[in-house]
This record gives sequence, structure tokens and C-alpha cells, in this order.
Amino acid sequence: MKKHTPFPENGLEEAAIWQAMEYARQGDVDWRGGRLPGFYVHFANDEVDRVGKMALEKFHATNALGLSAFPSIKKFESEVAEWALSLFRANGGAASITSGGTESIFIAMKTAREWAKANRPEVTKPKMLISHSAHPAFDKAAKYLGVDVVRILPRADFKTNIDALKAALDDQTIIMAGSAPQFTIGVFDQIEQLAAIASSRNVWFHTDACIGGFFSPFAEQNGHLIPPWDFRVEGVKSISADLHKYGFAPKGASIVAFSDTGYQRYQVFDFDNWSRGRYVTSTFAGTRSGASIAAAWAVMRFLGNQGYRKIADQIWQVREKLIRDIPAIEGLFVYGEPELTVMSYGSKSLDVADIAAGLAAKGWYTVTPSPNPPAINLGILSLAFGEVVDAYLADLWQVVAQLTAGDNSFDRSLVGTYGAK
Repeated sequence: MKKHTPFPENGLEEAAIWQAMEYARQGDVDWRGGRLPGFYVHFANDEVDRVGKMALEKFHATNALGLSAFPSIKKFESEVAEWALSLFRANGGAASITSGGTESIFIAMKTAREWAKANRPEVTKPKMLISHSAHPAFDKAAKYLGVDVVRILPRADFKTNIDALKAALDDQTIIMAGSAPQFTIGVFDQIEQLAAIASSRNVWFHTDACIGGFFSPFAEQNGHLIPPWDFRVEGVKSISADLHKYGFAPKGASIVAFSDTGYQRYQVFDFDNWSRGRYVTSTFAGTRSGASIAAAWAVMRFLGNQGYRKIADQIWQVREKLIRDIPAIEGLFVYGEPELTVMSYGSKSLDVADIAAGLAAKGWYTVTPSPNPPAINLGILSLAFGEVVDAYLADLWQVVAQLTAGDNSFDRSLVGTYGAK
């Protein structure tokens, strides 16, 4: 029988606690130094980081389950929701702050299922159609909600195969979704076409903009051509967008937005069949940290539209450099035509797992390459990575040169995993 570590009998002095915590994080990746290209931490700059941390500290004890006790949190959530709806070009609508993209997708899918119960009562085996590139959060939500999932293999350009999707669409389909952009190749699904198909069949359509939701509006303002994805597209009923990605809020904070306030009656959990009385929540969680809501408000108010535009422009330049310089390295190429700040690259002759191991050996946190297609993913570009992108490209060139020369001594066990393993 396994013996568990016993609970400490006595407390530690504060200094000893901080010493132990500092020691524990010695092996953590240097995210502030840009050594984490595209994953887990989305760092704007020291000023934004400071504002977010100060807001977390000021509101650390608040609970968004009790908005009547903490009207400040109610104000912050309401204003962040309004700002998001404005950026997403909603005509009316409603939005809530969740703990992250997975919860935002879950709430959107739960709302869609309840909507279908009321508006599609003939459905007995509800089904969701998504592209093969859609985030696993859709399958997680579907498993909890009792919805079947059909993933559609993509076209050669990695966008949704519309013909294959139409063939899979039937009278049990209640949900369709597209990514803006996808998490791997970085292209946008054809949101206009998909939403039109969904609308014609009375199917709920969701845009997953967890990556692009707080980047695309500012890139568009900066003059870049961004594919249609938001509430300007007829038929888009809901959007997920992470505040803790390109909104630069501390984790965890995301937005789930709806095109019509009427959809909230399918979103909200409203229960009174217990001894305490009525209990109402708009998201999955009961207790929610008011601190993350306050911090999101503080960061957005600190940056403003012009601040986000400036950061978007700087990150776009990093994107352009990578798209230009990666194919200049022998045998490497960028997959497809990335439309925002996500991209993946592969090799014509080398195993990308060996390239990933080589980068890891040089101190770059690199996750296991994508299997189909075989690629190294630069998930979500950041300003911190932009500061060291030249060093990354130089190390990448050296790794490729070493492998091409036949020296394959890199340890694949150094490569990280995507997820909690």
C-alpha cells in the first residue's frame, strides 16, 4: 500500500516558505526571458504584468459568487463583458467571464444543447460537427454533455472540408464550430460559410477565438486582412476568447459571448430545490475568484485600444520574421498560410522530433511535435519571444545543421508534453 506524505505537524517560518518555493521553481522554464515560445504564459511586458499583479493582490479575497457583497467585481465583470462585445462587433448580446477557454467552450456548448432542447425537440442523439483541428475542449464538453462529436478531416490547405462536413450534417446535428484561428497551423476556418450552413439548418454555430479574440480586432485596426470570424458574421451565436492570452490578463480569465441576450436563459444554472433557497450561477463554477476579474479589468483599462494595437503590431513583426526566416533554413518550411500569430513548421528530410529535442537541449521549452502533419508548433507568439527570436532561429539553424550532418545525439526525453502529464 502506498504511503502518502504526512501532513506537516508544525508550520514553517515565512522566510523558510519562500525559500522552499524558490527552490521548487528552479526547474521552471524562463518564460519572462522568452524561452517558452508559444505556450502556457502570455506575457506582454513588465508594466502590464505589474498592473495585473497589483489588481490580484488588492482583490485577492473577493468572490464573484457574491456580486451583491462585492459590487466592485460586478462592475468590473460587466465592463469587461461590454468591452469584449464591442470588440467582437456584437449588436446587443451578452458575455460572462470564465476561468479559461475550456470553460468558455463548455458554457457555449451547454447553452447550445439547452437551446436545442427548446428549439429542436425532435433531436434524440445530439451531434456536434467540428474540424479535425478544433481544440480538445469541444470533445471534453461533449463527453460531459452527452453529445456525439464528428471531427471532419481538413482540406489540403488545412481549412475545414466543407463538402465532407455537409455529408456528415444530419437532422441530429445541433452544434457546429470553427476556429479563428486553429491552434496548430494557424489558419482560420471558413466562418462565414460554416455559419451560413449552420443557420440554414437551424444549427448552433460557435466561433472559437480563444487565441485570436483579443488580437484580431487590433490587427485589423492596424490594416491587416483578418478573415471574418466575429458577430458581424450572420449565424455566429457564440464566441470563446481568452483574456489570459492576447488580453494579457493573469490566469485564469476568458470570455464566453453570445449574440443575443435571450440565450442567457439557456446558459444560467438556476436552482432552488434545497434547504438554502435559490442558487444561480452563469458559469460552471460556484465560487469564482474576483481577483482574476479585477485583474482583467485593470490590464484592459491600462492598455486601452492604442496599447493593444501597439503590442499587436510588435508581435506581427515577429510573425513576419518567422514566416520569412524559417524556410531559409535548409529543408524547413512553414505549413499552409498562417493568418494570425500561430504557425507550425516541418522538415522535408529530418524527423521533427529530433529537431524538437535539439531545441530543448539548447534551453527552448518545446512540446512534443504535432503528429499530423508532423510539425513543431509555435503556438502563440509573444513580445518576450520577440526579444530572443534571433537566438531561437540561430539555434534552430545549428540543430538542423547538426542533424543533417548525421549527428543525432539529442535526447528526446527533454521534450515537454502539451497538457497536465
